[in-house]
Amino acid sequence: MGAASTNQHSPEQAPGRRAGGNGLQRWFPFVVLLVVAIYGLLAAFLGQQASSLVGDTAIAEPDLPVMAWKSFVTGMLVFALLLNLSIVIRLRRPGLAWLSVLMVGVIYSQLVMDGLGLWLIWPGIPELNALLSVSLPLCLIALCEFTPHFIAVGRQGARLLRGFSLAAGLHLLAAPFPIGPLGQDVFLVVAATGGMFIFGLVLGQIRKHVYARYFALSVLAILVGALTTSLTTIGWLPVNPLTDSAFFLGAAAGSLILTSGVGRLLLEERKRRLSADIRAREEQALRARIEQDYDRVLKTHRVTGKPNRPMLEEALTAIDSRQTPYTLCMVRLTRFNELEQALGYRSAEELLRQYLRKMNRFLKQALGEQLIPINGYAIATLDTVNHAFALRRSPNQPELETRALSAITDWLSGNFRDGRFSFSWAASLGLAHAPEHGTDAGSLLSAAGFASLNSDNALSVYDPSIAEWQYRQQILMLDVEDTLNSGDMWLEYQPKVSIRDGRISSVEALLRWEHSEFGRIPPDQWIPLAEEVGIIHQVTRWVLDRACRDASGLRARYGDHIAISVNISAKDLAHPLFAEQARAILRRHHLLPRNIILEITETAMMTDPELARHTIEILSDMGFRIALDDFGSGHSSLGTLALFRLDELKIDRSFLHNVLDYPARQKILKAALELGTALDLDVVVEGVEEEAIAVWLQQFPGLQGQGYYWGQPARASLESTGAPLPSHVSDH
Repeated sequence: MGAASTNQHSPEQAPGRRAGGNGLQRWFPFVVLLVVAIYGLLAAFLGQQASSLVGDTAIAEPDLPVMAWKSFVTGMLVFALLLNLSIVIRLRRPGLAWLSVLMVGVIYSQLVMDGLGLWLIWPGIPELNALLSVSLPLCLIALCEFTPHFIAVGRQGARLLRGFSLAAGLHLLAAPFPIGPLGQDVFLVVAATGGMFIFGLVLGQIRKHVYARYFALSVLAILVGALTTSLTTIGWLPVNPLTDSAFFLGAAAGSLILTSGVGRLLLEERKRRLSADIRAREEQALRARIEQDYDRVLKTHRVTGKPNRPMLEEALTAIDSRQTPYTLCMVRLTRFNELEQALGYRSAEELLRQYLRKMNRFLKQALGEQLIPINGYAIATLDTVNHAFALRRSPNQPELETRALSAITDWLSGNFRDGRFSFSWAASLGLAHAPEHGTDAGSLLSAAGFASLNSDNALSVYDPSIAEWQYRQQILMLDVEDTLNSGDMWLEYQPKVSIRDGRISSVEALLRWEHSEFGRIPPDQWIPLAEEVGIIHQVTRWVLDRACRDASGLRARYGDHIAISVNISAKDLAHPLFAEQARAILRRHHLLPRNIILEITETAMMTDPELARHTIEILSDMGFRIALDDFGSGHSSLGTLALFRLDELKIDRSFLHNVLDYPARQKILKAALELGTALDLDVVVEGVEEEAIAVWLQQFPGLQGQGYYWGQPARASLESTGAPLPSHVSDH
């Protein structure tokens, strides 16, 4: 029993270990039954008589009432036999067929011992009764072999069961021959021991496994029947129809109990299979829903629920634009990001969904048959800002498209109202014609997108020249990082000159770019875009680093007192690490912050005045000098001067335009210069290119000038400075 507790497995698992192999192994119980029957018949016809358990085979006329209830029990066993066989077939577990072998043996033994077989079934063939000598060992074999297929049996328990089965097999083989050690008494001892062992085996698992309870009750019934028969045989119990048939009744009861257990096994198997089928159907339904959701995700935009770009491209690809010309329209909702910042992304996305639902209905009504449907919708969503629809063009009736687009433009220009909200999306409409502007969906989307970027007009048609310029800007932005390390970008320095004595106190670093494809690129053509795309900070750090590297050459040219001016942008002021990065660059080149002047435009300062003021104070505390560049070009110059801590004021070149011809302009310039002086700022006038203006400016003491009058910007080294400075400019 201790062995039985090891290597435990359920009855559902146990047969799997024993039922494998080829066909002969799977149907071994039936093979055994057939062989035993043939062997028993052979023994009978050889003249061997049944053992004394049978007695005289001459059976008197049976007691009909007794035969009636015994026949009823036998009929139940036959029914159970057939039921068990059907269960074996349904479960496909041949190991359970050993129960059928057991029931065949029990039925045959009782037919022989009661004489019912010879009287009713095989009259005139008494030799068949001789099979009793092999049927009883067969019952023990069947019970031993059935056990591990029905309950969990450990390795040691299986070995002992196999031993009892082999012992019964030896008695079966020896039945036709008079072998002393293998007589009936020895078999009875083996059978009783085997039965008790099986009973003890199942008792050890009766609390763990429900099938052990069936088996225990079955074995108990068989043991009680056998014990009753034994006690009757030795005279301890009276002989009557009940005690005389005790073994048969016990074996029959045990067989029926085991059959009910096997039946329960069938019900549980069916329940398991039904549950598996339900799970399979549920998994299939779940898989279908997942596939449906996945398909929806692949075809629709996450936020709007409208067809996405792949679906739009699929719809456009299905159209032969040469046979059916059409127009792709890109709707750009420029104020969505503003709305998202003001209301939060959830509210903004909900308003966008409502707006697109209304737009979808309007487009279907306005365009009618002209509309090219996109998976059943009028409009597709590329992202939360950009949306697109397409309409067929009729070359013979161009006015239809004109009227439709005019109606759409009017609708887009109106305010969107939803509850308490009423605002304009500031929508712009970009158009691209197929096949004129492209034949594939990707090209048309790109073209319509370019056109929608024109915020000056509510409706813009794709212009290839604009696209070329945009392509040029894209290439420039892609090349910036590589150019910083390639040598195609460098610094030139323009001096700031004391107008009265020609002394140079500082120089301004000016960025130059010679592009391999587009040639010389002025800063005003790419610096603003670099600020928009977020790479200006990298450019500024490169300029500052290169200026510090050129400091030694500048000092050799102008003297050790020379300071270097570097332009920074609003993005730099907003960068939380800019101040520390700037100081680290100077430390790497062994320069002090007072050697650097940071020039900041008024526009950059006023982008976020509070943040700019905070950053400028940090830079000023570090020792950097701060210059206000292009003073007078903005709209709040006086407020800027009062708000920020400054060291230098650079007067915009616009003040010098026709200044000698108009006294009023001269007064304005004088007022600006006096303001800078009153604030104790170094004042620099930009854009001095004429000698007459330079001479006129000499009336203002301490004034500095910057411009082509004193020379072209040049590189830092003496060898690369170009033409010598004019005679009125002093190096020191």
